[in-house]
Amino acid sequence: MSNSDRPTTRKAEAKVAFIGLGRMGSVMAARLLAAGTSLSVWNRTAARCDFLVARGATRLEALRDAAAADVVFSMVLDDDALVALHDPRTGILSGMGDTSSLKVWIDGSTVSPRAATAAAKAAADAEVAYVSAPVSGNPGVVESGNAIFALSGDAAGLGVAEELCLRMGRAVHRVGSRAEANVVKLCTNALLGVTMQSLAEIAVLADSGGVARSALLGFVNDSAIGSAFSRYKTQPLVELDFPVAFTPEGQRKDIRLALDLAREAEVPMPVLTETEVAYSRLVGSGLGEGKDFASLILAVARDAGVSLSPEPLD
Repeated sequence: MSNSDRPTTRKAEAKVAFIGLGRMGSVMAARLLAAGTSLSVWNRTAARCDFLVARGATRLEALRDAAAADVVFSMVLDDDALVALHDPRTGILSGMGDTSSLKVWIDGSTVSPRAATAAAKAAADAEVAYVSAPVSGNPGVVESGNAIFALSGDAAGLGVAEELCLRMGRAVHRVGSRAEANVVKLCTNALLGVTMQSLAEIAVLADSGGVARSALLGFVNDSAIGSAFSRYKTQPLVELDFPVAFTPEGQRKDIRLALDLAREAEVPMPVLTETEVAYSRLVGSGLGEGKDFASLILAVARDAGVSLSPEPLD
């Protein structure tokens, strides 16, 4: 469903608690607030809440206070962080009681299906609907309203999740009733990692053959194999400037989650396995430190003995 098809429901006017204000979460929460959502916010580092509070959000003093909202939307780093959110002593659900109003918990994090299933079980035990809603897009994409979401989980929460996600992005895709959305996100990010590896390799190959990287990528982007992603990554690959949209460490984490899933399902993934090695080499070398994962081209060039120079982008 696209933004233009967005339904209007009374549930959409619910009080929302947003948990996790990292690079992605802070932009997502800001979009919800700008859309008129009644928003409270919590982050482990409390200072990250300040700019949203200044814009009208309410600061939660403790994670368990999120249970006073009708809906919780969480956006955290990894499986361990998601597990912490349903800790029976200090987590979101520990605040459930006679006066709590929490009905739906939506998680937008990139985590394993196993972690999502455990969170869904904890939510069900507390009579809360759980929805996995991983987001595709970097902070800039979210800020422009062009992010997309995969949704799966408890049917009682899917409508609410769809409405809130369409306040933050342009489209949602309902893909199942359990943790299917987490599988979709891991598969998508696996393809992203492999594609970046291939782009880095062909850019270095062209450079070593005397072809400007800008010329190569200009041709690729105009061909059948060109994509929004290849066009988006052309500038860093040509100019060798890598402002962070997605870190090498984050990409490697997602590849490893996809490989874990593949091992459980007995699905051989030789290309992705080699790609994980490439990102591990990048992280271990320090060449990608503080840079976007497009900095993979630096490790490819090093291994090929090619010295790259920044090029102007026409």
